Amino acid sequence: MIAKKVTVLGAGNGGHALAFQLSKLGYSVLIYEHPDFSGNIEGIKGNGGIEAMERIERNGKEIAARLSGFAEIDALTTNMQEALDYSDTLLMIVPSYAQETFFKLAIPHLKDSQTLVILPGNFGSLVIKRMMDEAGVKRKVLFAETNSLPYACRMILPGRVFILAVKEALYCASFPGAETKRFVTVLSEILPLKFLTLNNVLGTGLANANMIVHPATAVLNMGVAESREGGFYFYKEGMSESISKVQQRIDDERLSVAKALDLNLESFTESQKTFYNLDVRSIHDFAQTTPIHSSFGYDAPKSPRDRYVSEDCPYLLLPLFEFGRLLGIETPATESIIRIASIYNDVDYFKEGRTLDKLGLSGITRKQILEYVQ
Repeated sequence: MIAKKVTVLGAGNGGHALAFQLSKLGYSVLIYEHPDFSGNIEGIKGNGGIEAMERIERNGKEIAARLSGFAEIDALTTNMQEALDYSDTLLMIVPSYAQETFFKLAIPHLKDSQTLVILPGNFGSLVIKRMMDEAGVKRKVLFAETNSLPYACRMILPGRVFILAVKEALYCASFPGAETKRFVTVLSEILPLKFLTLNNVLGTGLANANMIVHPATAVLNMGVAESREGGFYFYKEGMSESISKVQQRIDDERLSVAKALDLNLESFTESQKTFYNLDVRSIHDFAQTTPIHSSFGYDAPKSPRDRYVSEDCPYLLLPLFEFGRLLGIETPATESIIRIASIYNDVDYFKEGRTLDKLGLSGITRKQILEYVQ
């Protein structure tokens, strides 16, 4: 039988890992990368495919991979039309700040009956729908999101990736939410993971645990991060008892907002059992005992321009703050981290981040938002 075709949009860390696993599972894979990062494509082409390394060395210790081997890739391109013509199953795995650039290139070439899955979504499906409406483009495309990347991975070089761990499960939802069951059927046929459904893509965005651990740790450790140029264990050392208190408060605020949106989300500690089968008592306990998240050695940010601040604050914490404000729920811990991050990077994330307006949800009520996403 001829293997199904899948298009992977993005050739960074996650794109490498995803394309590798899909190829090993028997799928024909095309990888698209933006022309500005064509070096990633050239590296894969020069390597003859993607090598998932068996082990790497960090701080004098050898780390074994969860997935390893070599995978051939059917096609590589920097042409978006070619990428979307290749398959009706599109898996986008790029940083949040790159999503709109990819959306703009993709919208003219989308076709009826295609499925676009964003891993992780971070409310991206709402953004592309707004962009399509503004451009007057009408296509019957099923948009869908997961709450996280499936992998803990690093691209060592273009064409070489190290996959430390694969999550046990992911949360997912489609936009519109009424199509989630159909989407899960499609995704379950592609990846051998457990997919847990949520009501809608508001749930997948608010279920991204990165907003709990990344921004507060990075922002509140920025002095040592800059002084040591990232030379410390981000989780084990950065998430002290005091900083974990701030993270717990942000998690409490997140759960309050989620509840007001009729979403039943897990706490951060509960989610670690779901994702990695880690049984932890608290956020601080997670930081001290996780066998995964400190394995890469010194991996802390070197500056506030790192993605833990420049991506997770405007694309995760800011929507949390925006939904809280709409619902009349105060989120002081969340707001404080956003304000400090804005000062660090000389940008007003309250205006430049993923606001309700950018999600196409401004000026409408809670009830209207829930009806829209469903």
